[in-house]
Amino acid sequence: MKTLLMLSPIFLVFLATIYFIWAFNKRTRKLAHQKEIIKAGDRGEYKVQSALTPLEKPNSRYKVYHNVRLGPDALHTNEYDSVVIGPNGIFHIETKNYGGERGGIIDVDSRGNWILHKKNGYSKIISNPAGQVDSHEYRLKGFLNRVVGVRNLPTQGIIVLSCDKVSIRYNKKAKRDIPIMSRHELLDYIQNYSRGKLVLYPRTIKKICKNIEEMNRMERAN
Repeated sequence: MKTLLMLSPIFLVFLATIYFIWAFNKRTRKLAHQKEIIKAGDRGEYKVQSALTPLEKPNSRYKVYHNVRLGPDALHTNEYDSVVIGPNGIFHIETKNYGGERGGIIDVDSRGNWILHKKNGYSKIISNPAGQVDSHEYRLKGFLNRVVGVRNLPTQGIIVLSCDKVSIRYNKKAKRDIPIMSRHELLDYIQNYSRGKLVLYPRTIKKICKNIEEMNRMERAN
């Protein structure tokens, strides 16, 4: 009995050590997985940024911003992957690297759920970015109305799938309110976009750009 009592603290310490090692390894694996997801997202954003490079030439009528924050005030902002301002509209782009480098097929069902089928046979439900784009649209409108002081400008949210090997299939009843495209289609879509006779004059574009830069200088300072 005395021997058991003497061994009990040692045994408890042993169990605690095993648990600590297990918990540490689990957390390490989780952090490594999160880093891989972030890296994959960064690679996807870089691909889309490269696709928009032609709009950033000195003689371009467009102005392009990446990873900026916009909103009706400094306390209520969203971060945007890319924003493009041009004579035919203001485009806010949400980049998704679903499918990674190998790709797959995304099914959109009648309720708006997204199901990713990878090439290895694995399937999972993934986040539908439509809600994110709607939130960006709301904040952008607030920015234009309250910060820039301009209303009724043509704005358009876009979801871009940066992986070249992913395709999307829609259920017949699925909503298609927000355009979804590959990065190779993005440039042509922006340049040929038209919302009737609504146009942005150079002075309006300049005013919008000035306020974007001012808001983000404030964000970085804080």
